[in-house]
Amino acid sequence: MRPPSSSWLKEIGVFRNRLTDDTYSIPSYPWLAPPLHSRIRSLIERWGVETELGANEPVLGHVSDKVDKLVMVKSGITGRCFGSIYGVKQPGMAFSIPGRLACGNLNFFSHRPCVGSYYALVPSVVISVPQSLLYSLCEKDPEMLMIVAREFELVNLSDRLGFGVHTMLGVEDRLLAYFITWTVAFGREEVIDGTSWIRVPAPLRGEALQFVVNCSAAALERALGNLKSSGNYIPQNDSALIKLECMLPVHRWLRNIEERSSDLYRNPLKKILAETHPE
Repeated sequence: MRPPSSSWLKEIGVFRNRLTDDTYSIPSYPWLAPPLHSRIRSLIERWGVETELGANEPVLGHVSDKVDKLVMVKSGITGRCFGSIYGVKQPGMAFSIPGRLACGNLNFFSHRPCVGSYYALVPSVVISVPQSLLYSLCEKDPEMLMIVAREFELVNLSDRLGFGVHTMLGVEDRLLAYFITWTVAFGREEVIDGTSWIRVPAPLRGEALQFVVNCSAAALERALGNLKSSGNYIPQNDSALIKLECMLPVHRWLRNIEERSSDLYRNPLKKILAETHPE
């Protein structure tokens, strides 16, 4: 994607209240790792090493480096790809924003190869600690072990949702699923002439968005064009407006594929916005 402005980078770095531990009460969304629990985040911030990354630069130093670190995004956005971005023509990709894990959760307990690659989508800063540091703490502290197990399970559930979206939905609905995830992370409702819109920092663009939605460049352009021509999506430089109504059918689909007997039932999108971004 094209180089972002400093104001856009600042906007996506605003934590608001997204990093409180009660985010466990919020459902998973496709492709986006959940906010880190404060105990894990504090450990990484205290003992970790900061690294500045340019766009497309590998998170671990080299694309083939062993994944033996737990890495948190401090600023910017990183991608989590299946396979190597250099060896796979169109890798499926999830992404991580500030306060979320860039990598290190997938093989934390087994230490096996992750079959993946991790790199910055825009200029980013990450903080990393050896997996062994948190692992040794988990061996001594059952409460921390449960926090870690639950946190990493939520990442897997998010990725599973992303797999389901890729498998069962068409390109335009996949794009709307991504917009829903971006909305829950960053969106603010604006009512314009009686219509509910969501204002967000400009979504990912170009190849980065193509990999998340998992489609060709031409298919992505058609889907974006349809949403623009129907008046449901209005890009505005560093931000964009998305009509709330156009995302509701895909959000209902996400609700309907979940177990109705679950203790955590996915609320309407408007309520989720109020819960994650209270004024």
